[in-house]
Amino acid sequence: MVENCSWEAHATNRNKVCPGAGEALELYSRGFLTMEQISTLPPPAIVNYLFLLLCLCGLVGNGLVLWLFGFCIKRTPFSVYFLHLAGADVGYLSSKAVLSALSTGAFLGAPAAYLRAVCRLAGLCTFVAGVSLLPAVSTERCLAVLLPSWYWRRRPKRLSAVACTLLWALALLVTGTHRYFCGAPGRAGCRRMDAALGALLFLALCPLMVLPCLALVLRVECRSRRRQRSAKLTHVVLAVVAVFLVSSIYLGIDWFLFWGFHIPAPFPEYVTDLCICINSGAKPVVYFLAGRDKSQRLWEPLRVVFQRALRDGAELGEAGGGTANTVAVEMQCPPGNAA
Repeated sequence: MVENCSWEAHATNRNKVCPGAGEALELYSRGFLTMEQISTLPPPAIVNYLFLLLCLCGLVGNGLVLWLFGFCIKRTPFSVYFLHLAGADVGYLSSKAVLSALSTGAFLGAPAAYLRAVCRLAGLCTFVAGVSLLPAVSTERCLAVLLPSWYWRRRPKRLSAVACTLLWALALLVTGTHRYFCGAPGRAGCRRMDAALGALLFLALCPLMVLPCLALVLRVECRSRRRQRSAKLTHVVLAVVAVFLVSSIYLGIDWFLFWGFHIPAPFPEYVTDLCICINSGAKPVVYFLAGRDKSQRLWEPLRVVFQRALRDGAELGEAGGGTANTVAVEMQCPPGNAA
């Protein structure tokens, strides 16, 4: 018998329903992003089509970011983080699109079940990687703004690449451990693993991304004399973190109520997944809005817009004598591949 069973909603009464052994396995095998729901009914069919639409739009936007940041814009310490963020978002949106397509087509059988398991595993890994990258980029940006002279002189040249590699390794380790405890029948400790995963996301990584952003707001936004110098990339970092916090609030409420007060998650799984899809697809829009020039009446190439959004971060190395220690953002796309 499973404790803290889900609630089945009816028009006249509400009965507490404890799932059987097979149902409990399916309930917990989906992992942290589901937990226990008030209603075990499947989402409406329109939700799957909405997921497909959001995922396709997000894949197009993040695919452009991968192409431009990877091949068309010369690397800077911050563009490396945005490149890996786009890769994590592409991975999550791809896995969610496949799951939605399988649900829309009502595919059954062993191949479909195996594909669902792989997509859930890949989705969890890329989600954890994306969340882990946000504290890194916000912390680096905070150091670059608050201590520019020290930061650009002491910063290791390949710090961004090394940090991203370690964070991806952390995501793989967390996902593998989660799979070990929650992926097979009779495995004990799945609930503890879900609780530890939630603590990592909301009690460790969220404060690590919020505190540097608060320091950025106090230092940059409250001093109008320095706004024009370093505002664009700072606004990008603040907006990306804000979008994540707003979109993950439902997931945080689910986790807090379930593990703090043993209350079944009040939001259906598709509501929290919908918010995460919006978060993954919104980053290219943030880059575009931050980099566009309002005085330009004609449409600008996307590589120019993204270049403008990243330029402030590259030019912060002027501390102490006006020498730019960082690499200037340059266009490397051949004329035929201009975005």
